[in-house]
Parts: sequence; structure tokens; C-alpha cells
Amino acid sequence: MARNNYFKISSRETDLFEQLVVEQVKIYGFDVHYIFREFQNLDELFGEDPVSKFRQSFQIEMFVSNYEFFETQNKIIDKFGINLQDSVTLMVSKKRFSEEAAKYGTSIVPKEGDIIYFPEYGGLYEIKYIGTRNSFFAYEISCELFRYSGEKIDTEIQEVDIIEDRIVTPVVSLGFPEGATFYEGETVYQGITLGSSTYKAKVLDIQGSTVDVRSQLGIISSAAPVKGVCSGTEASYTSIAESDRKYLDSENENSDQIGLERTVKEIIDFSEVDPFSEGNY
Repeated sequence: MARNNYFKISSRETDLFEQLVVEQVKIYGFDVHYIFREFQNLDELFGEDPVSKFRQSFQIEMFVSNYEFFETQNKIIDKFGINLQDSVTLMVSKKRFSEEAAKYGTSIVPKEGDIIYFPEYGGLYEIKYIGTRNSFFAYEISCELFRYSGEKIDTEIQEVDIIEDRIVTPVVSLGFPEGATFYEGETVYQGITLGSSTYKAKVLDIQGSTVDVRSQLGIISSAAPVKGVCSGTEASYTSIAESDRKYLDSENENSDQIGLERTVKEIIDFSEVDPFSEGNY
């Protein structure tokens, strides 16, 4: 059966629906910062670019579709422990997004890989999927908690730019006399105890008598010995130099790697030919 020709949908009705969507998002939404990702060397196979940049951004209102706001959909166990993938679903007016984006000469549609910052909650979320199935006049944006992986962040938004400064730490090379045996991954410090230390850092790697440390807290002094928490070594450094390397700190790192290695060696005796079957095989 053909449609009724006595009823026609005019452009005025379409404009009315669009304006209603814009108004609802403005009333019930949140002001967020939309930050564009600039790809520098995109890997077409894996879709990754660790040297991408975040510079341009603009403020816009978005509606949170989740009934209970941010939610955790998946729990994954990885090398850092339990990984909680916080996610959120947002809706933004197509008209408003194109209006704001056009002012900066950027893409007038949201894209996967861009990030969204919530000033009220301090959350930084990365866009994973963009859909339009629920509305002709709005984008449905699925986001997950953003994980920094070496990108350059310079958005002129202080709360966002400080993320890079807090996570990326310089590497310092310390020279020690022969016989100083520190462990990779252990904490080194200066002071009577670790709790009252005036300086502490993490051992990144060891090359001969040179020990590279990162995540330094306090000021190192040549008048006091450097102590290793796990190795028990105490030695005064003979040289110090700042390396060109940078280290990406993991916020989930809450234990010494060397401590885990020593525990494994105590449990399993690898000197036996068959340490697992107790001689049954």
C-alpha cells in the first residue's frame, strides 16, 4: 500500500525535531571538552599510532546515556592484574558538533580515537565507536577510559596536559664502583629507612656498573650511600648523568618485579630435571 499523499513531512518539521534534540542535550547534558587526535605515523594493520598528538579541542554539551553514569562492562586479567574497562555512552547533536568543529577547521564529525574530557569528574575517555541507529539528529558515542601510551598532549587544558607530565618521567644514569649489585625493578633510596628517605627511585635497568633509575622523588646527595630495598646493597654513586630516555610509568605498578622473581625461585626448584611432577614422569 502506498503512503498517504495527503500527509507530507515538511522541512520545517525536520528542523523542529532537530532543534528539540539540541535543546534536550543542552538541558540534561554536561559540558565536555572534545579533543582531536592528530595521527603522525598510523599503523594501518593494528590501527595504532603511539606518537599521535592531541592539540585542538573545543567545548560542547553532551548527554550521558548510561542510566548509572560511568560503568564497568568488562573485567580482564592482564599482566598488571585486574583491568577494569570503565565505559560511557554519550549522545551529541549532529548540528551542534558540526557548528563547533567548523570553527577550528577540523573534521565536522566525531572520529574513533579522539578523546573526551569531563571537567566535573576528571575523566578522560577515548572514542571507540560512533553510531547513529538511535537518532537521525544525534551521534551515539561509545567511549572507554583513556590509557596514555606515549602520545603528545598539548591542549592548553591544564587538567589534561598534566597527565603526560605526571606519567612520563626522565631516566637518570648513576655510576657505581664495582661490586655494587642492585636488582632491576627494586626501589633504591637514601636515608635511614625507606619511610624516612630523602630520595628514592626505581631501578630501570643495569649495564655493568651503570644503573639507570626512574620515577625519582626527592634530591639525591653524593654524601649519602644509595641503598637497595631488595638487594640490601649500600654504595655511593661515583657519577650521575641525565639520560635521553623517557619512561612511561604504570599507575598499576604496585609491587617490585624482583620480589616476584625471588618468590618464584623459592617455590620452584629448577635445578631438578623434572621439578613439576615429583618424579612421576
